[in-house]
Amino acid sequence: MSITIKVLSGGGFVEKVVTSQTIGSLRTELDMPAGSSLAVNAVDQDDSYEIQDGDIIASVSSNKTGGQ
Repeated sequence: MSITIKVLSGGGFVEKVVTSQTIGSLRTELDMPAGSSLAVNAVDQDDSYEIQDGDIIASVSSNKTGGQ
């Protein structure tokens, strides 16, 4: 079964069709960093969250720094 989601990429959201059923398996499928936090529809979720068709997912790594 495939699910269509939107994933934050390069400053915008990109539509992707995935086969993962949970956030944990999505990390592997999309090669997301294990230490990153994932928000689904603007709410932080853990790896057991079951992905729904149309979910909007953003990954944030805690080791990011801004500015120069």
